[in-house]
Amino acid sequence: MNLEKSSAEKRIHYVLLSAILFLCCALLFAAGCTAPQQAGVKTNDTVLVFYTVSFPDGTEFQSNVNGSPLEFTVGSGDVIAGFDEAVIGMTPGMTKTVTIGPEKGYGPHNASLVYVLDIEEARAMNKELQEKGNLQVINYPSIGPVVLWQGEGGQTGYLRFMNTTLETTTVDMNHPLAGKDLIFEITLVDIVEKTS
Repeated sequence: MNLEKSSAEKRIHYVLLSAILFLCCALLFAAGCTAPQQAGVKTNDTVLVFYTVSFPDGTEFQSNVNGSPLEFTVGSGDVIAGFDEAVIGMTPGMTKTVTIGPEKGYGPHNASLVYVLDIEEARAMNKELQEKGNLQVINYPSIGPVVLWQGEGGQTGYLRFMNTTLETTTVDMNHPLAGKDLIFEITLVDIVEKTS
């Protein structure tokens, strides 16, 4: 008889302990006491990211995935506005894909920056830039070769030559990605420095 009573008491204690433990957990959860979560990226945080950028047709334009991560301070103007906005709220290890339109990318294509030049004018312009030693040619996928030059104030200029004949050539001085939608896959590697 004593053995049965002892077993019954043990079961009652077990049930009571389980009920108390359940209530404590429920109260903690309801009060918001959950496991601490790492805060996401905020403006002025310095971050490291891997990214791949493609055109809507799937053509990959640029990637640093097999290289060094890009380090920048969010909101500093080091990257396009849409890229800044995309990393806000991300936590390390998170990957997201976003489409960034011209208004948050490289701006609209400006027709007033497209000129038809006499071929001799174009040659003289190229010769002058070459003599200053600040000319570089980059072959953009799906766009073709673009001449980059540095202005005296440090700004970068772009020249894309099209429809060249013996007499004339069309020169587009827009950024080669102006007017284009770009698809970014971004992975946040780390938040190097958090703002307080």
